[in-house]
Amino acid sequence: MGHIYVSLKISNMAGTKVREVEALADTGATLTVIPQRIAQELELGEVRREKVESGAGEIELVRSRAVVTMEEKDTVQDVLISDFIDRVLLGVVTLEAMALSLDPLTGKLKEKRLLLY
Repeated sequence: MGHIYVSLKISNMAGTKVREVEALADTGATLTVIPQRIAQELELGEVRREKVESGAGEIELVRSRAVVTMEEKDTVQDVLISDFIDRVLLGVVTLEAMALSLDPLTGKLKEKRLLLY
């Protein structure tokens, strides 16, 4: 399976700043990660700092909240802000919250049933 890119919108919690982006769907990322320059443009505030495991080892990132919209669905999500990346990484928690998953055969998003056990 190659890289899967999806169009989505990210906005601040007040809805006053919105940015449309092409995000890389990353099933290896727990939370959605936003480049620092986009987070500054959207005026995303800091909730707290979070230590995370990355390919470069343990790093500390800012945790924030944003509204993510795609496929005519939106969700309020905790996101990480990083100055190490140049594009938005769409994390698995955001996909799950929107009842979406990646189809490795088509390279597209597909509807997924939410689980309640």
